[in-house]
Amino acid sequence: MTTLRAEIARIMPPAYFPDLDRALPVLWEQVRGLPVSEAHRDFIRLCIGPAGGEGIAECLTRHGSWSTTLYVGGMTTWTAHRITIATHRP
Repeated sequence: MTTLRAEIARIMPPAYFPDLDRALPVLWEQVRGLPVSEAHRDFIRLCIGPAGGEGIAECLTRHGSWSTTLYVGGMTTWTAHRITIATHRP
């Protein structure tokens, strides 16, 4: 059985999900309250927010993984956190 492993570096430790529909709301809940620029929040919302996931699903089918970088904070004090979703076979 294939599951998904999802994490946000230094924000959410790796977690395993049976499918993308269950992983995305958990990731979005971790991200949505963070201090992220409006434009970047829009991009992240399109990826992992409500009604997101089409591009991620395609990447998982083709390559077995998807990732992007989340930039938290202001222009001079931001920190980078990798969001990663990958197929996992226990």
